[in-house]
Amino acid sequence: MLFFAAVVYLSVIYIRPSDIVPALAGIPIVDGLTVVSMLITVATLVLRQRRPSVSAMDAWVFVFWGAIVISNAAWGWLGGALRGFLDFAPVVFFYVLVRTAVDTPQRVRRFVAVFVLLNLLLAINGIVEYRTGLGLGDVRPVGLENRIRGTGIFNDPNDLGMTLVMSVPLAAWAVFDRTQPFWRRALAMLILAPILAAIVYTNSRGAVLGMCAVAMVFALRQFKVIPALAFGAAAVSALIVLGPARAQAIDSQENSAQSRIEAWGQGLMMLRSKPVFGVGYSRFTEYHRKVAHNSFVQTAAELGLLGAVVLVAMLDTMFRIFARARKAVELSPGLPPAYVNGLIASAVGMLVCAFFLSRQYVVVPYVLLALAGSLDGLVPASSHGMLPPFILPMARAVALTMVTLGTVYTMVLTMGAW
Repeated sequence: MLFFAAVVYLSVIYIRPSDIVPALAGIPIVDGLTVVSMLITVATLVLRQRRPSVSAMDAWVFVFWGAIVISNAAWGWLGGALRGFLDFAPVVFFYVLVRTAVDTPQRVRRFVAVFVLLNLLLAINGIVEYRTGLGLGDVRPVGLENRIRGTGIFNDPNDLGMTLVMSVPLAAWAVFDRTQPFWRRALAMLILAPILAAIVYTNSRGAVLGMCAVAMVFALRQFKVIPALAFGAAAVSALIVLGPARAQAIDSQENSAQSRIEAWGQGLMMLRSKPVFGVGYSRFTEYHRKVAHNSFVQTAAELGLLGAVVLVAMLDTMFRIFARARKAVELSPGLPPAYVNGLIASAVGMLVCAFFLSRQYVVVPYVLLALAGSLDGLVPASSHGMLPPFILPMARAVALTMVTLGTVYTMVLTMGAW
């Protein structure tokens, strides 16, 4: 029952019922589903005979929530603290729901399959939108390039591109795994075709860069170094040449790129003015006319070093869990190494897209973070290698945060021309 609730919850977030049946527009379906899912989650935790697994990821997510609240409370704006608490609460609930529901390798596979299916539906809708000029929810393409978009949280072409990129390696893993039956590999190729086409139609340069990263990482995980580099180079070249027209105009001097770099510079100035807790959750646009278009920069500016370090810690923990899961015999045969390679490539694609989007407060990245938390609970604690608890992960996160800040600062200095 709990797993079913998690699947329905994800489905309603991705494909809103009111887009299919307009008469449902006034009904608070998500709110009602949240209440029901919460009751099922509590009942499941109480009635389960075994204790729920604990992951370091759980702590990082809740600490990040706390950083959101503290960022405004630190400057005396209690209303802003309450707003941050309430805004991020649905994301935390989604994380807890998935973490609790996905508790076996088989359920990991099924949940990921639903995620890919939902992205396939978004892709098909996007293709119809591109061809006919109208998609579900009366959404139309935007811009001179007719960039497709979705409804709800995917109303921006870049957001749609990000989730589509995340789904590609989760379907593609079967194509490159020779142990899989022919029908499964053929099905994966059929699923990939419309998703890749939709990525092209989003005309998102961030999505193209994300796909380039996916191709390289996926190739390095699947092949030896030399064949991987050859495959990756060919894939990157094909993406740039055959991909979106805007991808062929990737240039730091272009107006859109310059506006992003300028926003990054402003974000660094905000961090410098209030380094510990930041200027406050959701207050970036009070200091600059646009959002940062960079999840790390916006987090650092709004939540300070506290939020930035925790965000980096979440991402670092995710990759380390996936790397550990790839070697864990306890997960086989349910989750073969090739499958976990797909999760790793998906995470890399998400990370690259997030570097050009401010999406640290929305549900989409937490699909992978929650799956990482679930996998962490499926691998024996003896393989965690975290002694003493949180000291080493925090030290790594601080070091990675400093490196990332230095990288962004260097990019602003060398590429900024405003």
